[in-house]
Amino acid sequence: MSSKQDGCKCSHKAQRCTCVNPSRPCKCRPSHQFRCPCSSELGGVQAQLRVANDVYLKANQEVIFDIILRRNTRDITYNPKSGKFCLREGATYLINWDVAVEGSYHRPFIRFSLIANGTVVGSSTLPVTVGQLNGTSLLTAKRTPIEVSLVNDTDDTVQFSRFAPVANITITKVSNTSRWC
Repeated sequence: MSSKQDGCKCSHKAQRCTCVNPSRPCKCRPSHQFRCPCSSELGGVQAQLRVANDVYLKANQEVIFDIILRRNTRDITYNPKSGKFCLREGATYLINWDVAVEGSYHRPFIRFSLIANGTVVGSSTLPVTVGQLNGTSLLTAKRTPIEVSLVNDTDDTVQFSRFAPVANITITKVSNTSRWC
């Protein structure tokens, strides 16, 4: 059995409620102790490094993306000077990245890592020095804001590919962490 009051649609059997305004208590509940779930929105940012100003990236240096291809949320911002994305809302984010490289001075492998507030949350290693690295990370942001960047984690200077695009990153907000209270 379900009822609808004040824009809320509640299922008494499942004890779940969906509302137009998720910040107010659910009117369908007699106790009003549960808040409605936040709306589930799929949004994100897609950025690309098309032309590397410097074909070399030093150890522990962030990839600086030169173009934002798509941005359909205000919850994710990008600082082109630091190479950091700011996740401003508590949510779960799916982050995919790839980087094309052509070499390293002294290492037989190349590694790029996704860093969130100074902590490695995902890495991708290429066992040779020429090719494309791909990585995926699922990040749950409980305390915000969180700064996320893609970093050369090789402990050596890496040469980017000369073919465009050099690097891509997609950050997709897949759900809110405050879905049920």
